[in-house]
Amino acid sequence: MTRKIFTLALDGTPYTFLKKMIGQGKMPQLAELVKNADFKPMDSVIPPVSSTAWASFLTGALPEKHGILSFTEYDPVTMDWYTPDARHLKAHTLLQELSQKGKRVFSMNVPVTYPPVPVNGISICGFLGNDITGGTYPAHEGFFLQQQGYRIDADTAIAKTNLAAFLQDLKSVLEKRIEMMWHYFNREKWDFFMTHIMETDRLHHFTWGFMEKGLVEAIDLYDRFYSRLDTLIGQIKERLDDDTEFMLLSDHGFTTLKKEVYLNNWLWQKGYLKFTRPIPETLHDIHPQSRAFALYPGRIFINLKGRERSGSVEPGLEYERLLENLRLELRALKDPQDNQPIIKEVLSKDQIYPDAPANRSLQFADLVALAHDGYDLKGQLWNRHLTAKTVFNGMHTLENAFVIMTGEHFAEEKIKISDLKKYIFKILGI
Repeated sequence: MTRKIFTLALDGTPYTFLKKMIGQGKMPQLAELVKNADFKPMDSVIPPVSSTAWASFLTGALPEKHGILSFTEYDPVTMDWYTPDARHLKAHTLLQELSQKGKRVFSMNVPVTYPPVPVNGISICGFLGNDITGGTYPAHEGFFLQQQGYRIDADTAIAKTNLAAFLQDLKSVLEKRIEMMWHYFNREKWDFFMTHIMETDRLHHFTWGFMEKGLVEAIDLYDRFYSRLDTLIGQIKERLDDDTEFMLLSDHGFTTLKKEVYLNNWLWQKGYLKFTRPIPETLHDIHPQSRAFALYPGRIFINLKGRERSGSVEPGLEYERLLENLRLELRALKDPQDNQPIIKEVLSKDQIYPDAPANRSLQFADLVALAHDGYDLKGQLWNRHLTAKTVFNGMHTLENAFVIMTGEHFAEEKIKISDLKKYIFKILGI
């Protein structure tokens, strides 16, 4: 008999954190599940941002193939920036491919599924979607969800002024998502069912540092939050039949955020970046004499003649020398407060995207700086400081995501999120 698969995504939940929770007896349902499942650490993608990582999960491709390179991109001809979404994917998703193979799918809250595309089943958009009534296929499901009080995401703006109110809002969004998940679980026939929990990522961004410091209130918060998820895992296990496999995964790890680092401030201080106005707001405010600028996270773009609208750097020798100078200077960048190194590694476009299609090379950063854990490399165009502490105290990591799968063993010694699609297809007999 052909198997089915239920997938539960816990955005930004680290492998080592779950191992610790299991070891402390705080997630007994998960502990029972992993006795008969493959449970492994997993690498995310560069950069380890949710839209890029989930695009790799959905397509089974690396970023240079699926085309979602980060949260923010720009057009070098117009110098307009934009947020990539499902319209910018260069590869079909597993939802589309499974539908074409006659499999029935259900997807709830998965990033990079907005705007929705037709599937054999139901697709409910996630992160990057801002209107549930325009974010579902079929469209009428969006109006039903709106009537039920379903929301795509919690209001993170609340956290900047009232953390307690934000945590209550987070809980409310999570409970409604779970309620609606069970509604569709019971109503629909499906071969592939997936629910994505963004609330884990949101919790971590605002509280992870408190938890890692050992603050009693934060530890209690995490114990209660993950106990709720453990209960959900147990309920899912109970309702799955013997022909249905269970997959759980995250898209990246998490660590304490020490400081935000504003690379455009550094480029400005070094004379690589100039502006046409005192406080720039868009890429249009970059002076034509500028040699480089940065976008989140840690991506350096050369203002190249023949590529950028007002390029100043000649291709060839001048370009290569500039790249080498930037590499050396970035590697030497230190935290001005404690003199700790900020940059762990600086990679070239060819190192990160070896299989990048030549006709789409305009989208790829010329250099990508990878920071030591604790330093978040921001792309904010203007900040009067090199580093700062903000309301955020947790950040993504490339390593330490996780995956759990019943019914299959992962062949890879070191598995990546882009590897999972083939296992899903194998389970579903494709």
